[in-house]
Amino acid sequence: MKAKYVRYNNVEVPGKNLALSEIRVFGKGLGKKPAKVKGFNITRQDDRRDASFKWEPVKGAQGYNIRWGIAPDKLYQSWLLYDVNEHFMRNLDRDTPYYFSIEAFNENGISERTQVQEVK
Repeated sequence: MKAKYVRYNNVEVPGKNLALSEIRVFGKGLGKKPAKVKGFNITRQDDRRDASFKWEPVKGAQGYNIRWGIAPDKLYQSWLLYDVNEHFMRNLDRDTPYYFSIEAFNENGISERTQVQEVK
């Protein structure tokens, strides 16, 4: 990302003085976005409320979004993970089938999502 200046315009603060300790600027970098995640495996545990996830690390990825939901076109929930290639989830319903997909991200963008997988 290139920027010469970043302008902050304070509109209102609840007290007399304004104090800033950090500013984050978002945008897209000048490199390539990460490749699509490969080897995304999901295992529902004996306690059906739990599921474990593993995948191959993607070179250059800062993190991953596991998207999930109750229908393949309704992946409304997500779990954001940094610097790992496995996860253990303990918040599912026992008798509900779920659908999952994963994508990698870095400062240059977001990879293509994996094919949606149903886990009964």
